[in-house]
Amino acid sequence: MLTAADTPDAAKIEAKVRAIEKLRGDQRVAFIRAVGEAGKVLTSDQQKALLGTKPSGPSPATGKPAQTPAMATPMKME
Repeated sequence: MLTAADTPDAAKIEAKVRAIEKLRGDQRVAFIRAVGEAGKVLTSDQQKALLGTKPSGPSPATGKPAQTPAMATPMKME
């Protein structure tokens, strides 16, 4: 493990952190693109529900209102 070494190599640690964050960014962009592609085949009502601009109807399984999607609010970008 890089950080557990007797003498940690800051350059190697930084390179690994940057590589990990690049992968996370790539994964986030891929997800955004996939949602965009999926949105192209949805009806207008389905698109509104996906974006959180329309309340979800009751769940067919329980008759209770569906849970709000985890990403209903925009993510804060820093």
